[in-house]
Amino acid sequence: MENLDKIIVLVIVFVSAFITWKVIKDFYITKFHKVYAHLIAVITSCFMLLSTMFLFAPKNYQRGQTPEVDLSFISIASVFAMVAVIYILFKYIPSKNK
Repeated sequence: MENLDKIIVLVIVFVSAFITWKVIKDFYITKFHKVYAHLIAVITSCFMLLSTMFLFAPKNYQRGQTPEVDLSFISIASVFAMVAVIYILFKYIPSKNK
């Protein structure tokens, strides 16, 4: 069961980073050159990747003694909230103004 937690966390982390990259890229591609938009999106999604990995890291990790990931409802809700805020700020509000 420990491997299942790792797989779930990995899927959540990569999906949130991909959604962040896509939303940020689509927003900035209308304002800047596509290379700059892609660069901004990659940097932002890297920060999302790191922050979501830190959310699932256990507080008192000891190698071989404790699980490597801590899958909790609070962490999943935090990731969902971060992605929702990014979607609202960069996709929903700008399209609403047009």
